[in-house]
Amino acid sequence: MAQFDGARTDRDVRTGIAAELAAAGFGDAEEVGRGGFGTVYRCFEYSLDRHVAVKAMTAEVRGDEREQFVREQRALGRMSGHPHILQVLQVDITPTGRPFIVMPFHSRGSLEHLMRTTGPFGWREVLSIGVKMAGALAAAHAIGIIHRDVKPGNILLTDYGEPQLADFGIAQFGEATTTSSHTVKGTPAYTAPEVLGGASPSAASDIYGLGATLFCLLTGHAPFARRSGEPLEEQLARIATASLPDLHSLGIPHPVCDAVTAAMSPMPADRPASALELGERFRAVQRECGLPVDVMAVPPKAESPTAAVMPGLFSGPGSVTPPPPPSTATKFRPPTAPGATIERSRLLDLIRRGGRRRLTLIHGPAGFGKTTLASQWARALAAEGVPVAWLTADPDDDNVVWFLAHVVEAIRRVRPELAQEIGAALEQRASDTARYVLSTLIDEIHDSHRAMVLVIDDWHLVTSETTVAAMDYLLEHSCHHLVVVVASRTTAGLPVSRLLMHDELVEIDVAELRFSTAEANTFLTEANSLPLSDADVSRLQESTEGWPAALQLASLTLRGRSDPGAFIDALSGRHRSIATYLTENVLDELDPAMLDFMMETAITDRISGELARALTGHDDSHELLDDICDRNLFLRRLDESGEWFHYHRLFADYLQRRLVRQHPGRLEVLHQRASTWFAEHDVLSSAVDHALAADDPDRAVELVEQHALDLMERARTATFLGLLGKLPQRNVESRPRLQLWAAWASLAIQRWDGVARALRAASAALDSGAVCNPDEAAGLRDEVALVRVGQQLLTDRYAGVPPSVAEHLADVGNPFVATSAANMASTDALLRFDFAEARRWQQRAMPLHRGHKGLFGLVHGRCYAGLAAFEQLDIDAADEMFSGAADAARRSGPNRHAARMVGALLGELRYHQGQLTEAEQLLDASAELGRQAGFVWFLLATYRIGARVKAIRGDRAAADRRLADGAEIAERYSLPRLAAAITAERIRLGLPIPDDVRARLLQLPLYRRQDNGIHADIAEFDQASVIWLLLADGSASAAEQAATRAGAMVGEIGTQPRPRAMLQARLLHACCQWAAGDHNRAETALAELIPQCTEHGLIRFVTDAGPNITDLLAAGPASLTARL
Repeated sequence: MAQFDGARTDRDVRTGIAAELAAAGFGDAEEVGRGGFGTVYRCFEYSLDRHVAVKAMTAEVRGDEREQFVREQRALGRMSGHPHILQVLQVDITPTGRPFIVMPFHSRGSLEHLMRTTGPFGWREVLSIGVKMAGALAAAHAIGIIHRDVKPGNILLTDYGEPQLADFGIAQFGEATTTSSHTVKGTPAYTAPEVLGGASPSAASDIYGLGATLFCLLTGHAPFARRSGEPLEEQLARIATASLPDLHSLGIPHPVCDAVTAAMSPMPADRPASALELGERFRAVQRECGLPVDVMAVPPKAESPTAAVMPGLFSGPGSVTPPPPPSTATKFRPPTAPGATIERSRLLDLIRRGGRRRLTLIHGPAGFGKTTLASQWARALAAEGVPVAWLTADPDDDNVVWFLAHVVEAIRRVRPELAQEIGAALEQRASDTARYVLSTLIDEIHDSHRAMVLVIDDWHLVTSETTVAAMDYLLEHSCHHLVVVVASRTTAGLPVSRLLMHDELVEIDVAELRFSTAEANTFLTEANSLPLSDADVSRLQESTEGWPAALQLASLTLRGRSDPGAFIDALSGRHRSIATYLTENVLDELDPAMLDFMMETAITDRISGELARALTGHDDSHELLDDICDRNLFLRRLDESGEWFHYHRLFADYLQRRLVRQHPGRLEVLHQRASTWFAEHDVLSSAVDHALAADDPDRAVELVEQHALDLMERARTATFLGLLGKLPQRNVESRPRLQLWAAWASLAIQRWDGVARALRAASAALDSGAVCNPDEAAGLRDEVALVRVGQQLLTDRYAGVPPSVAEHLADVGNPFVATSAANMASTDALLRFDFAEARRWQQRAMPLHRGHKGLFGLVHGRCYAGLAAFEQLDIDAADEMFSGAADAARRSGPNRHAARMVGALLGELRYHQGQLTEAEQLLDASAELGRQAGFVWFLLATYRIGARVKAIRGDRAAADRRLADGAEIAERYSLPRLAAAITAERIRLGLPIPDDVRARLLQLPLYRRQDNGIHADIAEFDQASVIWLLLADGSASAAEQAATRAGAMVGEIGTQPRPRAMLQARLLHACCQWAAGDHNRAETALAELIPQCTEHGLIRFVTDAGPNITDLLAAGPASLTARL
C-alpha cells in the first residue's frame, strides 16, 4: 500500500474529488478510508438531509482496477434488499470520469473497530452475528458470488446494532474474478488454507473466513495472526500446518466452540456444506443454549407480495423462521372479495356525481356490502390514475397516535413523497399531536396540487373522543385535493350535519346499499349460477330486504337443493333471525371436525396456517384454511400469496358464541395460545389483547412490563402508554416497576398529571410491600425521586438531586434509568456551576450511551456537556458536543425532532460566532417545536436568540412574534427564567413592555450572588433589563446607576467559577462605564476583553455588549476593532 500523504489527501478533498462530489449533491467530503483503487468519504447528501459513505475511484486507477470497481457495484446491486449486506444507494460517475458508489454511512464502524475499542465480544453476540452473516453469504453464494475477504473489518455495524457484510471489491463471480487469478487476495489470517495453497476460492473458503472472523471476535485476535517480525511466508506456512488454537479454555460453551471450529476445518469437505447449513447450526446452538433464535435472512424461493409491500420487516418465504403477521400490510389495502360479487354500478355512479365533496359516507348494518362498494370505487379511481390510500380501522385506532400513524402510512403507500418528516412527532409530541400531523399533511397535499382519495373502512370500531376529534379536524380543515371515503355501520363520530349543510357530503345509506331485485338476480343467477326463477329471486330479495350478507348465505344453502322454492318460503324474521337460521343450516352440513377447526380458528382477527396450527394442533392447518376459503365459507384471503385469512366478522361472532355454548372454557384456552403465539412473533398489541380476552390480565401486564425498556429506549413512549391504557387499572397499580415506566413515559411527553399519578401508585405499591427485596425496593424509591428531579428540571424548578439518590447514581443497573441518571447528574453539576463535573459525568456515561438502544440519552448528554463547555469558554469542545448531538439526533428518525431541539443550542453558538445564516436556519427549525423543545436552555436559545437574529436581519415584526410566542409558553407553563429572558430581550430590541413590569424592574435591589444556575439566570436577566432601561434614559444619574448595578454583577459573579458569565458581565460594565463618563476605564477594559472574545470566536459577545458599544468601539484603536 502506498505511503499515506495526509497533506495531499486534504488538498485533494478541498479542491478535487470533494468539488466533484459536491456538484453531484454530496457535500462536506471527509476521507474515512482508503484502499488500493478507491477512497471512501463521509459526505452529506443535501437532497435527503443525511450522511452517506461515498466510495470513489482514485484518479490514478485504470484498466483492470476500474473493472474491479464496477464489479463491486454490480455485486452489491444484485444483493440489494438483504438486511445484512451493505446496500448500494446510488451509482454514478463524476464529471472527470471517476465512478463512485453511494452507500449508507455507519458511524459505529466495523466489528474490528468496535473490538479494538471495547475488547472481545460475548459468545451470545458472536452467535447472533454468525447467524446473520451466514445468511448474507448464503445470499451471495446463491447468485454465484464468492466474497473472498470475510473478516471483522469488512463487517459494519448499523446504527441499530445490526451487522452488514461489506467490501465486495475482490469478489468472484462464477468463473470470473475481480482480480487476477495468479495472486492470492484477501487477508491471510482469514483466508482458507486451500486458497493459500493455490486452490480457487469457493463457498467453502468463505465459510472458513466467517469461522475465523467469529474466532477473532471471541478471542480478540485472529486465529493465525501474523506475529511481530514474522515473514509473510512463515505466517502462510503456519496457517497451512498448525492446529487451531483451543477455544474451550476461554469458558465458551462447547457447542459454540465446536460450531466455530467446524467452520475452520483445514479440509473443505469437513466444513458445513453451505453457508445456510452453517447458519442453521448456529441457530441450533442458540436453541440448545436457551437463547432467542435469530432470523437468518436467506434467498427467497419466489417473490413475496407481502414482503414487497413492507420491505425490511421480515425476510420473505425463504426465511428459516416464519414472518410476523402482516397486520400492517393488510390494513392498508382493500380486502379480496370472499366469493362471488357484482359490480355496484348504480352506487358507483352516485358517488361519481358527488365530485370532490370532502366526505363520501357509506354506512349501514353489518353485511350490507360497504367494504365491497368502497373497494370497487377505489379500483375505479386507481384505474383512472387517482392515488387511493386505504385504511381498515380497528379498536387500536382509539389511540389517536396509532390512528394518525396509520393514516400517514396509508397515504405514504400511494404518495411516498408526502409526510416524510412527521413520523417521529407521533411518538414525541404531546397534546397537539393531531393538529400538527393533520395540518402538515393537509398543507402538503394542497401544495402538491394533485387530487387523491383516503378510504377508511370499519370506522364504527373507533369510539375514542381524541380520534373522533382528529377525524373532525381532518374533515373540517381539509382541502378539495383530498376526498375522504368512510365505510361504517353508523354515522357516529362524523360531522355529518355540518358537512351536509355546507354541501360537502355524499351519503350512501342502507336504503341505497340494499340489492335491488335486478342486482339480486345478477348476484344469484349469474355470479353464483343458481337455477332460480325470477319469482324465486324476487321473493328471496323481499324476504332478506336486499341484505347482501343474507343473500350470500342463502346462495350457499341453496346449492344442490332440488326445491329452492320451499327453502325461500321458509325464510322470515328480521336480520338476526335470518343470519342465525342460515348460519346453522350451513354449519350443520359440515363435518364436525371441520366445524371444530373453524370455531377454534375464528377467535383471532386474522389467521394464518402457522397460527392455526398453534391454536388447534393440526399440522395441515393451512390446507384446511384453503379448503374453507375455496368453499366460500366466509373466509377470505388477505394477500395474494394466500398466507393470511380473515373470517367474516358476523360469521366469526357466531362461531365464537357456538364454541362457548358447546365447549365451555375452551375459548379462554385458545386466547391464551393466541397470546403466546403473538408474543413469540413480537406482535405485542395482539398478544396483550388475547391475554386480556383469556381473562389473564396478569399475563398482559407481564408482557407490557417485559417490553417497556425496549419501547422507552427507542423513544416509543406513546406506543407504551397506549399499551398500558389497555390494561386493567387494578392490575397495574400494584406494579411499581411498571408504574415507574409510566412515569418516565409521561415525563418524556410532559404529561404532568400522568407523572404524578404514576409516582403516587409506585410509591403506594412500594409502601405496601409489593417488592420484597430491600435493595430492589430502595433502588425503585431512588428512581421515584429521580423522576421527580426530571420533572423539576423540565419545569425549571430544580431543587437538587436528593442526597440518597446522589449516593447511588453510579450504581443504577437499568440502562435507560442509568443514562437518565447520568444526564440529571450532569445537569445538577451544571446548575451548581461545577462545569468540569458536568462534563466528567458524560465521560463516565459513554459506556451507558453505547449500551443504550436509543439516541435520546446520548443527544441530551452531549447537550449538557456542551453547555458546560460553553460556560467554561471551551468553545471548541462545546461546538464538538453540540455538533455531535445534532448528528446523533439526525439518526433518530425522519422527523428530526431531536435534531431541531439540539439545533437551538447549536444555533445560539453559531450566532455568537457571527454565522448568522446557519444560526437563523437552526433557530427557525427549533421554533417549530414550541414547548416540545424540552428543557428551558433550548427554549432560551430558540426564542431569545432567535428573535435577536430576526431583528438583526431587519425583520422586527418577526422578532416581536418570536418573543410573543416565547412569552406565551413562559406564562402557560410558568417558566420564570424564560419569562425574564423574554423581557430582557424586548428591552434590548426596543420593544414595549408593560408599565408594571418596568416599575418592578426599576425597584430591584443590586445583584447578589446566586448559588443555583436557574436563580442566577433569572437575576442576571432582570439586572440586564434594568441596566438597559437606565442606559436608554440618557441621563447622567441613570448612567451612574447602571454602572453601579453592572459593577455589582461583576463583583458577585467574580466570586464564582463562571468564565462565560463573567466575560459578558464585564463587557456590559464597560458599556456602563463609558455611558457614565469613565472613558479611560471603559477603554482599558475593552482592550482586555476584545482579544478574549476574538480568541474564542465569540464576536457577537462584543457587538451585543450594550446599547453604546458602537461609540465605545469607535473610540478605541483600529487594531482592536479590526479583530471583529
